[in-house]
Amino acid sequence: MIQRIQSVYLLIAAICGMVGLSLPVGRYVADGLLSATMYNLWIVPADGSSRSFASAPLFVVLLLASAISLYTIFMYKNRKQQMRFCSFTSLLLVGWYVVYAVLAVLCGGSSDASFSPSVYGALPAVALILNVMASRAIRADERLVRAADRIR
Repeated sequence: MIQRIQSVYLLIAAICGMVGLSLPVGRYVADGLLSATMYNLWIVPADGSSRSFASAPLFVVLLLASAISLYTIFMYKNRKQQMRFCSFTSLLLVGWYVVYAVLAVLCGGSSDASFSPSVYGALPAVALILNVMASRAIRADERLVRAADRIR
């Protein structure tokens, strides 16, 4: 049913993903000065020159994970497929952090720039935790339905 707790978890996970799409996820600092800000879609240098779309894979992965979380809410009639979509979304969010780590190392702008993650970089982790909680709630519903079927 759509009013189950896993729907709330998936909705909040999708909202976290959508909010995380527009907020900065990290900063590159060189010699104590800000050299660039990394968003999910682009990297903006501090001088305001042209944007680099090197971090666009972060945007794509997080957008896909958010869309799948929203779609999964409405798959309440097929709980097994709903669990699969939750697992796939969780893998996407783990993949987001892998890409995030690679981009933090490779896209520094200059060789002496260090990367400092933003608090908003934790939003996909919150979405990941909520997806796992939703998957557990779906699994509990499936067990409850099977138990009720055995009693009949």
